Amino acid sequence: MLRSVTRRVCRALFVMVALYSILCAALVPAGALAQRDTAAYQSTGQQPPTNVALTAPALPSEPTPSPEPDARAPLTLDLRALTPSAVKPGGTVEARVNITNTGSTPLEGVALQLSGLTSRVTDRTVADEWAAMDTADTSHRGTVRGTSATRTLGPGEAAEFTVRVPADSLGYTRDESLWGPRRIALTAVTGAQSSADGTQPSTGSTAAATLRTFLVWQPTAETPRISLAYLAPLASTDPALAATDPDAFAKDVREGAFAAQWDIAQRTDVSWWLDPSMLTELKAPKGMSTLDEALSKLDPAPSDSTPSPSPSPPTTPAASDAGGADEPASAPAPGTTWGQDHTWDERRSALIDAASSHDVTLAPFALASPATARATAKLLEKEASAAATSAGLSTAPTVVRMEPEAVSAKAIRASGAKVALVPAESFFSSTNPNVTPSGYAQLARKGESTVALVGYDTRLTELSEHLADAHDPELSYQRALADTALIAGQPASAPRTLLLAPSATSSLNPERTSHLLDALSAAPWVAHAPATTLLDAATAGKGTTSIIGEGGNYWVGSVKSVRAIGEGSDASPAHIDASPEKVPAGASERVEKSLTSLTDVRATLKDPSYLSGAVLLAASGVSSPFFADANAHVRRLSSIATVTEANTRRISLTLAGTYNLVSNEASIPFTVHNGFPTPATLQPTVSFSDRIAKTGGKLSPITLPALTTSDHSVPVQAVKSGNGTFTVMIASENGVILDSRESQLSVNPEWENWTTLVAMVLLAALVATGVIRAGRTKSDARSPAITAPEDLESVDDPDASPHHS
Repeated sequence: MLRSVTRRVCRALFVMVALYSILCAALVPAGALAQRDTAAYQSTGQQPPTNVALTAPALPSEPTPSPEPDARAPLTLDLRALTPSAVKPGGTVEARVNITNTGSTPLEGVALQLSGLTSRVTDRTVADEWAAMDTADTSHRGTVRGTSATRTLGPGEAAEFTVRVPADSLGYTRDESLWGPRRIALTAVTGAQSSADGTQPSTGSTAAATLRTFLVWQPTAETPRISLAYLAPLASTDPALAATDPDAFAKDVREGAFAAQWDIAQRTDVSWWLDPSMLTELKAPKGMSTLDEALSKLDPAPSDSTPSPSPSPPTTPAASDAGGADEPASAPAPGTTWGQDHTWDERRSALIDAASSHDVTLAPFALASPATARATAKLLEKEASAAATSAGLSTAPTVVRMEPEAVSAKAIRASGAKVALVPAESFFSSTNPNVTPSGYAQLARKGESTVALVGYDTRLTELSEHLADAHDPELSYQRALADTALIAGQPASAPRTLLLAPSATSSLNPERTSHLLDALSAAPWVAHAPATTLLDAATAGKGTTSIIGEGGNYWVGSVKSVRAIGEGSDASPAHIDASPEKVPAGASERVEKSLTSLTDVRATLKDPSYLSGAVLLAASGVSSPFFADANAHVRRLSSIATVTEANTRRISLTLAGTYNLVSNEASIPFTVHNGFPTPATLQPTVSFSDRIAKTGGKLSPITLPALTTSDHSVPVQAVKSGNGTFTVMIASENGVILDSRESQLSVNPEWENWTTLVAMVLLAALVATGVIRAGRTKSDARSPAITAPEDLESVDDPDASPHHS
């Protein structure tokens, strides 16, 4: 038994030793790994992480937390000014930067450093990369050229720092051919110590944040020049706002988006891209929107004047009648007061007056989408033509703007545009050409019409569009100066013209935009040009395809295709596959139907401006800005249907139920209603089924006073007896039926003829009877009487007594 116990104890000890050995073998490599990791961190001067695992985890670990931000001082920089726009030898560069301490502790030794690279920027993608670098990245700043004085910034404190550097110490070459933009960096540092003179801090400072911008080096008095045009939009994202919300419209004109556009458009060095719907003459209901007024008129009260179902005898018609007698028109019914919208009229007058001194192009009516169905687009083109003509701008060219991502030859041709506004890069062979051509071309293909293309510079246009929300607009001004200088300095002697054309939907800041245009105007390498210079050249196909040509602007010439433009991975413009713009299903057709109906009614009105609000509302159904909000667009289409229905019902007529025509000629009465605050001229017509009757002559037009109901009649002549229907219609002067009513008609003119015949027969019978009786009544056929001779005495004396025999 003792041996058995001993064996068991030995086996247990052996198992314990084996388990211990296995555990040690597992721990030793992990410890070695930990030591190696520690040594690796020590070799770089860093501390190892405190959570280095000693064993491999059996389960997936939790996501690694984001690295803690570095210990840089919490400083933000805003460029206030960088002067001059062109730096010349012997001059001084001055940079003013606002630095803010966003931390909770004071920062000592804060200063501003100016550094930069001496190489000239000749590639716009290089400029894109430099401008896009994060302010937290303080590397790759170039050589420090100057430093401001130091100061301490308390928590939340902001101060303006100024650094001045002599131009000759920037390290730039004086070779006149190497003029152009240079990259500079403005860096906020902390811990700097001022030198003895208090101006130049000593070394040992720590860079906290860097702004990257540009300056233009001009070692020569003269530089090459490019021309620059600015196409200012004058268009509303809701062209019918005056009709749908008069108060919001008035606010927009005074202080909203239009007010901002108008401030820019009044500059003499800008061209216009004007929505012609703003030139429409408009009268609107007072105190309510067009939609409100339409809703109130959808169920009008029944008219007091109802025609009698019995035709009246024919009468002599008045000269202005429709062929029969008239009842005087009833007095205008009380209703909504309509009249001038003073805000609309003032804006229209201001536009017309200022247009005479500006270079003007026209946008599609109500900013209609280029993808609008052609039938609808043609109706809008007629509206645009009428509005422009009324304002004296009938010769202004219409320019259709294509969205950058939707540009394609197919889309441009489908829009019916004669002149299309597209990104210039869409017809360049490269989005970053060595020599930038002028912003125009021709889209030409055998067997198809030629379309003039006007191209805006994508980078400069986007820069101008984002000025309103730019955190540091001064950086945008410097980038615009650098880009234009870069283009002007490209190896080309032929003149070139660029275009800036912000979208009508972009939020514009008048003050900042004016600052940008002033800076560009002051630059010696930029000259002003009207936008129509590009339009005229594109339309005529004038220019040179040689960079050293003298036959006009350097351009790309004719192109067979264009490419959509998007943003590349480096934020530069890039060619992409087109994503066609689409009009929501059914919108074009519904707008076409409404416009057609409103146009037909408007043709009858003495003053058609009373329908302008409804026309603007209908046109907005295919306005590009509305497509961004699908729900708002659906509501707008519903409003269009409501307003159109209400206005088409303003001109109507009324008939009685059944008419009986029992004579050869009679007058059929009908009642016409004019619900517009202006006289309406209508042309009545009548048709009969089975040719049972006909009109008694040509019907003359009817002119109804404003807001009245008038009774009229149609002279008719019976053709044959029978039952059928007749239809009375009122039409516009061009023959379009506005309203019609059908009624039953019973024609029986033979009743009158037979009645007369019977009467004549009876009369003849009576006469014949009398003649026959007279022939039979002779002297010997008389009744028996006294045959004795008469007493003459009694005859002589009637009072005497009769004498008896």
